[in-house]
Amino acid sequence: MPLPAADVVFYVTVILVAPHLALALAAAGMPLVSAAGGFFRTKRIKIFLDKFGQQTTTFALLGGGYVFLLTVLSAAALPVLAPESATFFFHLPLPLVPLAVPLVLGAALFLAYRGLWQRMKNTKKVHSLIGIASGLAFFLAIYAAISAFRLLSLHAPMPLDAADFLFPPRNAFFWPILVQTLALALCLAGGFGGLYLVIRRNKDDFGRDYYDFTLKLASRWALLAGIPQLAALGHVYNGLWSFASVHAASAFLFWAMVASLALWIISLALWAVVALSPYALRLKWAVLAAPLLAIAAIACQSAFFWPMFLG
Repeated sequence: MPLPAADVVFYVTVILVAPHLALALAAAGMPLVSAAGGFFRTKRIKIFLDKFGQQTTTFALLGGGYVFLLTVLSAAALPVLAPESATFFFHLPLPLVPLAVPLVLGAALFLAYRGLWQRMKNTKKVHSLIGIASGLAFFLAIYAAISAFRLLSLHAPMPLDAADFLFPPRNAFFWPILVQTLALALCLAGGFGGLYLVIRRNKDDFGRDYYDFTLKLASRWALLAGIPQLAALGHVYNGLWSFASVHAASAFLFWAMVASLALWIISLALWAVVALSPYALRLKWAVLAAPLLAIAAIACQSAFFWPMFLG
C-alpha cells in the first residue's frame, strides 16, 4: 500500500536533514577538538596532534562550507519550488542579528585559525586560543538557533524584550536540548574526524603509529561527549513522553525514540571498542560504522521531534 504524499515528504525530509545536521554540528565542534591539542608539550604527541588538527579542520572547512552553501541555495530556491513554505519561513519574525553575529564571528575566527596554521606554529597556544574562540562562537550560534527553534515550535512571535529570546525560562526544554546538542557537536566532531582520517589514509598516509593514536583520540572525543549527550537525550525523552504518549502518532513516536536510543548505544559501544584498543587501525570498520549509525540515530530523533514540536 503506497504511503500518503505527506508521509513521503516527511520521511524524505527527515532522511535528508539528518546527515546535513550531523555534518553542521560536527563542523561546529571540530575547532574545539582540534584546538585542544595545542596545549600538549611532548614532542611526539605534538606532531601527531598537529597533523590531526590540520586534517580535522580541513574536514570542518569542507563540510561546514558545503552545508552553508546548500543552506543559501535552498533559501534562494524555496520561493520558486515551494512558495507557500517560503511565505511562511521568510515572514517569520526571526531574530537575525543574534543568529547571524555568532555564526559570522565563528566563521571568521575559524578561517583565521585554519589559515594561520603554519605561520603561528611557534606560538601554538595563542593559535589554539583562536580555535577555541571560534568553537565557542559556533556554540553561541547553536544556542541562538535552538532558541529560535523554540519560538518557532511555540508559534510565538519574536519577544519585544531581547532577553526573552536570549534567556528562555529555567523550566523550558530549551536547556536540556541545548546541553544535548552541544555535547552532540563534540561527539560528532570526534566521530566524523575519525571517519575522515580513514577515508583520507590512502592519500595522507602518516604511518600506523599516527593512525593508532589519532583514531583512538577521535573515538575518545566521540565517546566521552556521547555519554552525556545520550544522558541528556534520555532526560528530554523522559520529560516529553507525557506529551508524546497522548499524541495521535504515539506508537510512531515511541519506536522513533527507542530506535534512536538503541542506535546511539551501539555507536558509543563501537567508539569505546576503538578508544580502548591498542590496535585502533585494525578497527576501521567500527570507525566507519559508528558515525553512520549516529546519523541514523539523528534521523530517528528528528522523526520524534518533528511531530512533537512542528506537527
